[in-house]
Amino acid sequence: MAIGGRALATETGSGERVASKSEWDVIVLGGGFAGVAAARDCQKNGYRVLLLEARNRLGGRTFTSQFDGSAIEYGGTWVYNNQPFVWAEIERYGLDLAETPGALPDQMVLLTGGSRLSLSEQQIVDAATGWNTYTAGVRSIVPRPFDLLHNEPSALAADAISAQEHLETLHLPPLQHAFCKGMIELTCSGAADAVSHLEMLRFYMLAGADFANFMDSVARFKLKEGTARLIDEMITDAKAEVRLATPVRAVEDRGDSVRVVTQRGEYFDGRVVISTLPLNTIADVAFTPALPTGVVEAARQRHPGGGAKIYLQLEGDVGNLATIAPGRPINYLLTYEQAPTHTLLTAFSSDLTAIDPYDDEALQREIEFHIPGARLVASTHYDWNNDPYSRGTWATYRPGWAGQLIADFQRPQGRVHFASGDHGEGWRGTIDGAIGAGVRAAQTVRSQLGDPV
Repeated sequence: MAIGGRALATETGSGERVASKSEWDVIVLGGGFAGVAAARDCQKNGYRVLLLEARNRLGGRTFTSQFDGSAIEYGGTWVYNNQPFVWAEIERYGLDLAETPGALPDQMVLLTGGSRLSLSEQQIVDAATGWNTYTAGVRSIVPRPFDLLHNEPSALAADAISAQEHLETLHLPPLQHAFCKGMIELTCSGAADAVSHLEMLRFYMLAGADFANFMDSVARFKLKEGTARLIDEMITDAKAEVRLATPVRAVEDRGDSVRVVTQRGEYFDGRVVISTLPLNTIADVAFTPALPTGVVEAARQRHPGGGAKIYLQLEGDVGNLATIAPGRPINYLLTYEQAPTHTLLTAFSSDLTAIDPYDDEALQREIEFHIPGARLVASTHYDWNNDPYSRGTWATYRPGWAGQLIADFQRPQGRVHFASGDHGEGWRGTIDGAIGAGVRAAQTVRSQLGDPV
């Protein structure tokens, strides 16, 4: 069995065609948190489980690594106790948390209109007041964020417009407008006009419609030993068969069984399949019967999450700070780690046409605007957008998607079940959303298969 979020050798053997007569009860596609949760729960339900992962590691869009002696997360990072699925796993395996300094900065800076404004306490209150204006009505529109369309008329109205369109109707003062736009860009890892207003309300209501709680939920608490430690615990607990470096080419529902064909021409037969493939890549696999048209079209359009998370090591201790810069090549950064000789920042870009994360000179120019006089020593990031098994960062929905596609995104199709963290409701697009999707898929599989044979 292959274990962990670290790179390991594949266990697929010689690559010869492998035939079976429903050797597996459940075949899980994808070894991120959704796939590992589904595999573990299905195995504990008594089924024979095979997990196929395209990469040479588990973890999906989470990826624990090292950067010049510092532990970093290239992908999903932050968790909180209002996220039910991941918090249950943290409690189950007794994991410890660490805090990110910049989530409670000593200095908060807003960059707007070519100027750099260090916010006073009153200006921070004013900025948060603007966000509350932007999200007004959230408790009515999204009273149950795990049941997104519960108040269907209001939810569909918010889904029909972009976050940017709603923002422009409010005519907020410049400081509040800039702050809100920056928060939208950060939340969706993309452009404010590409994400639906409903998505912003969903995220905010998940945090109890409280701004401090919202920031604690998305940027403060991380796993002390990294996301790879949680993946290790879950897959060890699963005791499922795991095959790494095994991308899938096709999935065929044959009525009484399902066949999965890999890129190398191997095939595996099972009673059901759970696909955890990301929204932006699922159309790269040939499904028979075909996926719903709307799902294929959504994959073609891609979700708005197309930015970058960049770690910046600066010379000396520049302090504990956070900067918000709507429309800038880097639109948000915060202190990740402080030391006497250096500061490690986590920076986010929502527009990779505006900056090349590989260009240290361009990064230095942008850092100078955020932190005058700061000197870049080194940088690192992971290119999720060109990774063929993700083609994007975390998922949020475009205007109209929730109303038009949410049923297709979630509904099982014959013997094929879907469990991507990009779908479902609640904390969709996060570690919690992925684990929840896997847990729910394991439940639907049990309903379909009944007791193990």
